[in-house]
Amino acid sequence: MPNHEHRHLLPAVAGFIAGLRDLHENEPDEAARWSKAADLLRELLADPDLKAHAEGWPTSPAKLGLEGKHANLLFYEDPDYGFVINGLIKKPAAKTTVHDHGLSWTLYGVLDGAEEVLRFRRTDGGKPGDLPSRAEVEATETVRVGTGHVDCIGPWEIHAEYNDDQARTTAVIVRSQKSGSFVQNIFYQKDGSVEQYYGPQQIPWRLG
Repeated sequence: MPNHEHRHLLPAVAGFIAGLRDLHENEPDEAARWSKAADLLRELLADPDLKAHAEGWPTSPAKLGLEGKHANLLFYEDPDYGFVINGLIKKPAAKTTVHDHGLSWTLYGVLDGAEEVLRFRRTDGGKPGDLPSRAEVEATETVRVGTGHVDCIGPWEIHAEYNDDQARTTAVIVRSQKSGSFVQNIFYQKDGSVEQYYGPQQIPWRLG
């Protein structure tokens, strides 16, 4: 990537991007690529300059948390491979909807804070890739995670995150493509309905 693409980025972020671009160039297996990318993100989350920069990220630019559909800060979109780096800030006690990320791969890295990650499965015979109007899902696992944790979420995996009551959680999210370019599902357990939408609003933000 030309150097001018990195001139406004923190050095550790520029290094992470270079590593992820190298994986796109040299690792053809998607599952292996994103597993290795998770290791790179764990290293990035430990960077003190990134942690300091994140203290200035806004908790509430406009639609963060609107109806459970969190907006994302958009730090970077790769011009060749299409992956993006997002930021997400969740207020104390915030809960996401039960949702999938459609066909995208996602790395969710906790930069600061603690929360619970819930995994779900469909119990109605539905298949990954479905865009149903109704579905039944049940929780299969709840994992408490904290600073430095990276969750690798494959296409169509159903999950939710519940933030702690006492403090906000700050996360760095890496997606295989930008939200808005693919459809995803939200599962409402109260009545079994399913909504399709195009992911969080993207709010451009400078990371450097």
